[in-house]
Amino acid sequence: MKEKALNMEKICIGFNGIPVLKDIDFSLDKGEVCGLVGKNGAGKSTLLKIIQGLYHAGSGKVEIFGADTTKEISDKSYGLVGMIFQELSLIPEMSVLENLFLNNEMKARGMINVREEKRKAAEFMQKYGVHISVDEKVKNLGSADKQMVEICKAILKQKKILLMDEPTASLDNEQADKFYRMVKQLKEEGISIILITHHLQEIMDNCDSIAVIRDGIMTLHDKTANVSMKKMIEAMLGGEETDLAFSRSISEIKHEQPILEVKNITTKYIKDPLSFKIYSGEVVGMAGLKGCGRTEVFRAVFGLDKLMSGEIYIDGKKVEIKSTTDAVNAGIYLIPESRRFQGLSVEHSIKFNIELPLLGKLTKHLFIDDAKSSRIVDDYIEKIHIKSNSRNDLVKNLSGGNQQKVVISKALATNPKVLLMDDPTYGVDVGAKTEIMKIINEFKMNGGAVILASSEIEEVNQNCNRIFILKGRKLTGELSNEDYMTVTQDKLAEEIQ
Repeated sequence: MKEKALNMEKICIGFNGIPVLKDIDFSLDKGEVCGLVGKNGAGKSTLLKIIQGLYHAGSGKVEIFGADTTKEISDKSYGLVGMIFQELSLIPEMSVLENLFLNNEMKARGMINVREEKRKAAEFMQKYGVHISVDEKVKNLGSADKQMVEICKAILKQKKILLMDEPTASLDNEQADKFYRMVKQLKEEGISIILITHHLQEIMDNCDSIAVIRDGIMTLHDKTANVSMKKMIEAMLGGEETDLAFSRSISEIKHEQPILEVKNITTKYIKDPLSFKIYSGEVVGMAGLKGCGRTEVFRAVFGLDKLMSGEIYIDGKKVEIKSTTDAVNAGIYLIPESRRFQGLSVEHSIKFNIELPLLGKLTKHLFIDDAKSSRIVDDYIEKIHIKSNSRNDLVKNLSGGNQQKVVISKALATNPKVLLMDDPTYGVDVGAKTEIMKIINEFKMNGGAVILASSEIEEVNQNCNRIFILKGRKLTGELSNEDYMTVTQDKLAEEIQ
């Protein structure tokens, strides 16, 4: 019989009188990899925080390698559990080496032994096939390398149970493959892993077991061999609509006057002049591998990066975009890649976040029209289906999908003509993805235009009328996809290589 790394029985917990987890039974063997899935807000993160000891269950029992941690987790048990958060916990101004050994420094005679840390880090990285300079500052790394540093940091601390929240969300296919090779190696070394991801095929391909939480209830917990993709999605959504399963509206697009025209722009990051046109009523995709330049294009059009040359036109009129305020006033709004760090003030309320870009319009004689602001916010909470108790809920307490809906509401409230959407479904569940794509579809049908970049090929080919191919921060091709069927996923995957 396999040794139990974790055992949980009848776990219940709630906040402010609202139940979050209800009678959860869950166990994890030593060396087992379990995929934990569910919609945003289902209770997945709460379950992990109980395992980690950050929350204590209202009732039930928790054991880590046989030790009862229900009410109080000991230093020994706490030291066995490592958490890799979706939002990274690295210190940007520190080097990779300093981050790897933060609060776990190797010392000799009371001094940090940098030479020994470098030797151990090099040995570790060679073992797991990680190629990152330990002297580089974290702020200079790409998102994929930052994620690998976060993973390495946890493993170096010799944790026996690793809790991973969306570890591959910022990785391309090759990097994700390398990550799962690392997971396999850790499994063989007896380390137990609970893995949260919205990439369901990754769960099927790499996990020994699957656990599904829906509305705080464990609706499925079984060996992967016994679970089909259909069964997993049904356990997640019940009778709800499944991933991206709705009919996109097809409308005639008049290719006469572009709603947005970008002419020969260059920035510090875009060296070769770049041009494109977007028309009212269309969704245009920007497809490419990590580092292709889509974020740099968005930053340039939204006024975050200074134009070195080139021009931008809205409805045929040249606009000077030297700041984000200029962009918003011109009718352009960016849904950024990182909602928590670039799109939201998470310590503030839903109301504060949505009204923030509207303060100029809501202010009269130095006073904010609070009643008007509340009406606007409540309208978007209802229209965009933001799951909350009230407009005054703090954004940090919302699920990832609902946080993203707040970002989108902020954008729509400015009445934009063009939405720039940089990976808008990053880290959200399949139900929230469908809702976001419906919002895009409605915005398009009302005459707006969307430029959509996504890490998931399926989202681009199923939602975009045209698709720009980016390589090395250059537009290298354009594909027509008016019926959402002409460009297959295989075709698009081939084009971006």
